[in-house]
Amino acid sequence: MMWFRGFLLAVLVAGPAVAASNAEALAAGVDAFGRQDYATARAELRPMADNGSAIAETLMGVMAAKGWGGRADPAAAAAWWMRAANRGYAPAQLALAKALAKGSGVTANPGAAWVWAQLAAASGSGISAEAGALARELAEGFSAERLGVLEGERAAWRPWAG
Repeated sequence: MMWFRGFLLAVLVAGPAVAASNAEALAAGVDAFGRQDYATARAELRPMADNGSAIAETLMGVMAAKGWGGRADPAAAAAWWMRAANRGYAPAQLALAKALAKGSGVTANPGAAWVWAQLAAASGSGISAEAGALARELAEGFSAERLGVLEGERAAWRPWAG
Protein backbone atom coordinates (compact mmCIF):
# COMPACT_ATOMS: atom_id res chain seq x y z
CA MET A 1 0.00 0.00 0.00
CA MET A 2 3.07 2.25 -0.09
CA TRP A 3 2.13 3.38 -3.59
CA PHE A 4 -1.18 4.58 -2.16
CA ARG A 5 0.46 7.12 0.14
CA GLY A 6 2.29 8.70 -2.77
CA PHE A 7 -0.78 8.57 -4.97
CA LEU A 8 -2.99 10.04 -2.26
CA LEU A 9 -0.48 12.83 -1.64
CA ALA A 10 -0.45 13.62 -5.37
CA VAL A 11 -4.25 13.55 -5.42
CA LEU A 12 -4.58 15.92 -2.50
CA VAL A 13 -1.74 18.29 -3.41
CA ALA A 14 -2.45 18.52 -7.12
CA GLY A 15 -6.22 18.60 -6.75
CA PRO A 16 -8.24 21.62 -7.77
CA ALA A 17 -9.93 23.76 -5.15
CA VAL A 18 -13.20 22.26 -3.99
CA ALA A 19 -16.19 24.20 -2.64
CA ALA A 20 -16.61 23.82 1.14
CA SER A 21 -19.80 21.74 0.93
CA ASN A 22 -18.22 19.43 -1.61
CA ALA A 23 -14.96 19.31 0.33
CA GLU A 24 -16.56 17.34 3.15
CA ALA A 25 -18.06 14.77 0.78
CA LEU A 26 -14.79 14.47 -1.10
CA ALA A 27 -12.83 14.14 2.15
CA ALA A 28 -15.20 11.39 3.31
CA GLY A 29 -14.67 9.50 0.06
CA VAL A 30 -10.90 9.94 0.12
CA ASP A 31 -10.83 8.88 3.78
CA ALA A 32 -12.86 5.74 3.01
CA PHE A 33 -10.52 5.01 0.09
CA GLY A 34 -7.52 5.34 2.41
CA ARG A 35 -9.13 2.95 4.92
CA GLN A 36 -9.73 0.50 2.06
CA ASP A 37 -13.49 0.76 2.61
CA TYR A 38 -14.13 0.79 -1.10
CA ALA A 39 -17.92 0.34 -0.94
CA THR A 40 -18.16 3.56 1.08
CA ALA A 41 -15.55 5.26 -1.10
CA ARG A 42 -17.55 4.45 -4.22
CA ALA A 43 -20.78 5.67 -2.62
CA GLU A 44 -19.18 8.95 -1.50
CA LEU A 45 -17.08 9.60 -4.60
CA ARG A 46 -19.49 8.59 -7.38
CA PRO A 47 -21.75 11.66 -7.09
CA MET A 48 -18.68 13.89 -6.98
CA ALA A 49 -17.24 12.14 -10.05
CA ASP A 50 -20.54 12.42 -11.89
CA ASN A 51 -20.44 16.17 -11.21
CA GLY A 52 -16.93 16.65 -12.56
CA SER A 53 -14.53 16.29 -9.62
CA ALA A 54 -11.25 15.23 -11.18
CA ILE A 55 -10.05 13.79 -7.87
CA ALA A 56 -13.19 11.67 -7.52
CA GLU A 57 -13.00 10.61 -11.17
CA THR A 58 -9.39 9.55 -10.70
CA LEU A 59 -10.12 7.52 -7.59
CA MET A 60 -13.15 5.91 -9.25
CA GLY A 61 -10.76 4.90 -12.02
CA VAL A 62 -8.30 3.37 -9.56
CA MET A 63 -11.06 1.36 -7.89
CA ALA A 64 -12.39 0.18 -11.26
CA ALA A 65 -8.91 -0.80 -12.43
CA LYS A 66 -8.10 -2.76 -9.28
CA GLY A 67 -11.55 -4.24 -8.73
CA TRP A 68 -11.77 -2.58 -5.33
CA GLY A 69 -15.37 -2.44 -4.14
CA GLY A 70 -16.63 -4.21 -7.25
CA ARG A 71 -15.40 -6.20 -10.20
CA ALA A 72 -12.33 -5.04 -12.09
CA ASP A 73 -13.30 -3.04 -15.16
CA PRO A 74 -10.28 -1.64 -17.01
CA ALA A 75 -12.48 0.04 -19.63
CA ALA A 76 -14.42 1.93 -16.94
CA ALA A 77 -11.12 2.86 -15.29
CA ALA A 78 -9.81 4.33 -18.54
CA ALA A 79 -13.06 6.23 -19.07
CA TRP A 80 -12.88 7.79 -15.59
CA TRP A 81 -9.23 8.71 -16.11
CA MET A 82 -10.01 10.22 -19.53
CA ARG A 83 -12.57 12.53 -17.94
CA ALA A 84 -10.20 13.68 -15.20
CA ALA A 85 -7.23 13.89 -17.59
CA ASN A 86 -9.22 16.16 -19.89
CA ARG A 87 -9.80 18.45 -16.92
CA GLY A 88 -6.02 18.84 -16.64
CA TYR A 89 -5.56 16.60 -13.59
CA ALA A 90 -2.01 15.23 -13.72
CA PRO A 91 -2.51 12.00 -11.71
CA ALA A 92 -5.29 11.02 -14.11
CA GLN A 93 -3.16 11.99 -17.10
CA LEU A 94 -0.43 9.63 -15.90
CA ALA A 95 -2.90 6.82 -15.15
CA LEU A 96 -4.43 7.23 -18.62
CA ALA A 97 -0.98 7.29 -20.23
CA LYS A 98 -0.13 3.99 -18.53
CA ALA A 99 -3.43 2.44 -19.65
CA LEU A 100 -2.86 3.58 -23.24
CA ALA A 101 0.74 2.34 -23.18
CA LYS A 102 -0.35 -1.14 -22.01
CA GLY A 103 -3.68 -1.33 -23.78
CA SER A 104 -5.45 -1.78 -20.45
CA GLY A 105 -9.15 -1.06 -20.95
CA VAL A 106 -8.42 0.78 -24.19
CA THR A 107 -6.73 -0.02 -27.47
CA ALA A 108 -2.99 0.38 -27.00
CA ASN A 109 -1.91 3.73 -28.40
CA PRO A 110 1.71 4.64 -27.61
CA GLY A 111 1.37 8.03 -29.32
CA ALA A 112 -1.59 9.09 -27.19
CA ALA A 113 0.17 7.62 -24.15
CA TRP A 114 3.18 9.84 -24.89
CA VAL A 115 1.01 12.96 -25.17
CA TRP A 116 -0.73 12.29 -21.83
CA ALA A 117 2.56 11.41 -20.13
CA GLN A 118 4.10 14.65 -21.40
CA LEU A 119 1.16 16.66 -20.10
CA ALA A 120 1.45 15.00 -16.69
CA ALA A 121 5.21 15.55 -16.65
CA ALA A 122 4.73 19.26 -17.31
CA SER A 123 2.37 19.62 -14.34
CA GLY A 124 5.12 20.20 -11.80
CA SER A 125 3.31 17.84 -9.42
CA GLY A 126 4.73 14.95 -7.43
CA ILE A 127 4.21 12.57 -10.35
CA SER A 128 6.14 14.66 -12.90
CA ALA A 129 9.29 12.52 -12.74
CA GLU A 130 7.41 9.25 -13.21
CA ALA A 131 5.42 10.73 -16.10
CA GLY A 132 8.58 12.09 -17.71
CA ALA A 133 10.25 8.69 -17.47
CA LEU A 134 7.26 7.04 -19.16
CA ALA A 135 7.29 9.67 -21.92
CA ARG A 136 11.02 9.11 -22.53
CA GLU A 137 10.52 5.35 -22.65
CA LEU A 138 7.68 5.69 -25.15
CA ALA A 139 9.62 8.20 -27.27
CA GLU A 140 12.29 5.59 -27.96
CA GLY A 141 9.82 3.86 -30.30
CA PHE A 142 9.05 6.94 -32.41
CA SER A 143 10.79 8.56 -35.34
CA ALA A 144 11.73 12.23 -35.10
CA GLU A 145 8.91 13.01 -37.53
CA ARG A 146 6.34 11.15 -35.41
CA LEU A 147 7.58 12.90 -32.26
CA GLY A 148 7.11 16.23 -34.02
CA VAL A 149 3.49 15.39 -34.81
CA LEU A 150 2.88 14.23 -31.24
CA GLU A 151 4.50 17.36 -29.85
CA GLY A 152 2.06 19.39 -31.94
CA GLU A 153 -0.83 17.46 -30.40
CA ARG A 154 0.57 18.07 -26.93
CA ALA A 155 1.01 21.78 -27.59
CA ALA A 156 -2.54 22.11 -28.94
CA TRP A 157 -4.17 20.34 -25.98
CA ARG A 158 -6.39 22.43 -23.71
CA PRO A 159 -8.31 21.26 -20.63
CA TRP A 160 -12.07 21.08 -20.64
CA ALA A 161 -13.70 24.26 -19.48
CA GLY A 162 -15.65 24.07 -16.24
